[in-house]
Amino acid sequence: MEEQLIKALDESKIKYKKEELEVAFRIAKETYKENRRYTGELYIEHTLGVATDVAKLKLDMPSIYAALLHELPRNGGNLEEVEEKLGKEVSDLIKGVHKITYLNYSNLDKLNEDSLRKMFMAIAKDIRVVIIKLVDRLYNMRKADKMPEDFRITKAKETLEIYAPIAHRLGISSIKSELEDIAFKILYKDAYYDIKKKIDSKKSEREAFIKEKIDDIKEALEKENVKAEIYGRPKHFYSIFRKMQDKGYDIDGIFDLLAIRIIVGSVKDCYTALGIIHEKYKPMPGRFKDYIAVPKTNNYQSLHTTVFGENGKAFEVQIRTWDMQMHAEYGIAAHFMYKEKNKSLKIDETEAKIMWIRQTLEFQKELIGNASEIDNFKIELFGEEVFVFTPKGEIKALPKGSTVVDFAYSVHQKVAEKMTGAKVNGKIMPISTVLENTDVVEIITSASSIGPNLDWLKFVKTTNAKNKIIGYIKKKDKDINILRGKELLEKELKKHKIHIDSLLSEEIIDKACKELKCKDLENVYENIGFGSLSYLKAANRIVSAYNEVYGKEEIEEIKVSKTKVKNSSNDAVEVEGLDNCLIKFAKCCSPIIGDEIVGYITYSNGVSVHRANCPNLRSLDLVNRKINVKWKKKVVANFDVNLKVLSNFRENVPIDIIKKLNDMKVGISSIKVDRVNSRRI
Repeated sequence: MEEQLIKALDESKIKYKKEELEVAFRIAKETYKENRRYTGELYIEHTLGVATDVAKLKLDMPSIYAALLHELPRNGGNLEEVEEKLGKEVSDLIKGVHKITYLNYSNLDKLNEDSLRKMFMAIAKDIRVVIIKLVDRLYNMRKADKMPEDFRITKAKETLEIYAPIAHRLGISSIKSELEDIAFKILYKDAYYDIKKKIDSKKSEREAFIKEKIDDIKEALEKENVKAEIYGRPKHFYSIFRKMQDKGYDIDGIFDLLAIRIIVGSVKDCYTALGIIHEKYKPMPGRFKDYIAVPKTNNYQSLHTTVFGENGKAFEVQIRTWDMQMHAEYGIAAHFMYKEKNKSLKIDETEAKIMWIRQTLEFQKELIGNASEIDNFKIELFGEEVFVFTPKGEIKALPKGSTVVDFAYSVHQKVAEKMTGAKVNGKIMPISTVLENTDVVEIITSASSIGPNLDWLKFVKTTNAKNKIIGYIKKKDKDINILRGKELLEKELKKHKIHIDSLLSEEIIDKACKELKCKDLENVYENIGFGSLSYLKAANRIVSAYNEVYGKEEIEEIKVSKTKVKNSSNDAVEVEGLDNCLIKFAKCCSPIIGDEIVGYITYSNGVSVHRANCPNLRSLDLVNRKINVKWKKKVVANFDVNLKVLSNFRENVPIDIIKKLNDMKVGISSIKVDRVNSRRI
């Protein structure tokens, strides 16, 4: 069986070390033994077949070793030995291919485009992993007739919706076409055989026509000394079906059903051959495509033109160089062939050649299906998300920096609350472990788990996890938090000298709770006790609500004003940098000696002096018109003072206040007494 792989290596001119290859064969045989797959085929037969097809794509030897050994993890193989004998690169490739096995497409109808995007992101670290998996899928689909019918249909759908589009974007047309036709035959059997019947009915006529045109074109090119290889190109069935569906064509209306491919030595010869073709045959307007000047998004290059033969029958001609042909057939795999032939080429330069797969807007649109999500996709693409797997292969997309705890909550809240530990890639790891792309995470649970605690909040990343941890702890310690919060709030409220029953009345609490975003007073207590709400903020909001409802502490109010005298502001305040400046005290805040003050330059009244905490300053242009002012060391000035006295109602209160002011030798210019409310304070 090994001979088929060795033959493919020789035909593809891939250099290998005989000793290494023998080691790979030995490891494969010792691990796979006589184990069989679901089709009844031996594992060793399957992996040799996949490795042979990878060799035909001319990938490098690490890829071929990985293809041969890609079923080791499933069969209990020793990857440490692989790393020791064949290198870490081979071991990493095997792990990458194995991780794709975890991809679960059981909900393909719902997860179609999303799964494709996430799958690609999870494995994009090494594109060779993708190619090996594509070859593996193609090898399996060739044996689809050995699968149970339901399983065969499921795999065909995955192939058509997931694997064939990836092969297309990688430019590997040989794999893409075969995958599509196999899946098409399974999923749309009637349409497949209908197209096959129509193609076969005119097959001999079509072959004769193509042979005639090949001979004519070959003769015309030789006259102009253009060396070329020319052959007919059959169009695969699924492509015909799609064109009939999309364009509403009958099979006879598909012009590239008849196609001739011309392979030449240089780009110059491509355009020379195009001129010869257009001179010999009449071109069809609107059917010329220059993919050499403007390559397709998967780096495909070629000239396409549709022309009319002498009998009026249209056919397509494709013209390209040998390098372009290599890219068309092998796609991104051709870059690895190029790398093997150019050992002096730096790895960074080679990797740059495949960066288009991460940068193509066209690719993003195709995967996402919604242009509005392009920006989100770019964020994911450049590492703002990690994609990790459950042991059953479900993909979980988490923000970069997410931990095992975040993963557990993404699976289910109950799983996280019963978590006692976790395995990451088969190893016991702390629940604070930060996850990386393609990690396989298994949560260990126990009915005796003590559940989440406040320490978890120190390392979780996702809002979902944080909210659920907080919710769990609050629920668990609810009674304790309520008692603690009640004690703290009531202690603070007593400082305001307002009766506690008045502040905690239903009307006041309802108003305060809306501002605090709490459903009721108990919830306020709970949040204060838990620590998510400051008791100072809650108290201030309750007092503020009380004042909004009843006015400033609803009591008897007495206003007393001192006799007004002329304000000597210039004798009390000096302005920085200005002498003999007109100065006036602002009436809105009436600053007096000892207050912190701010100067404001007015348009017509000099400098207006405000208290530093005057609310009107917020609406003034302080950036351009503020000026420094300060009280003089010796102030000779009189100030108007409005004195507001609040008290509970009793007889002779106004008389007592006036008497007290007289004793203090304070002159009174006016007095006003208002009975605001009879509520006690």
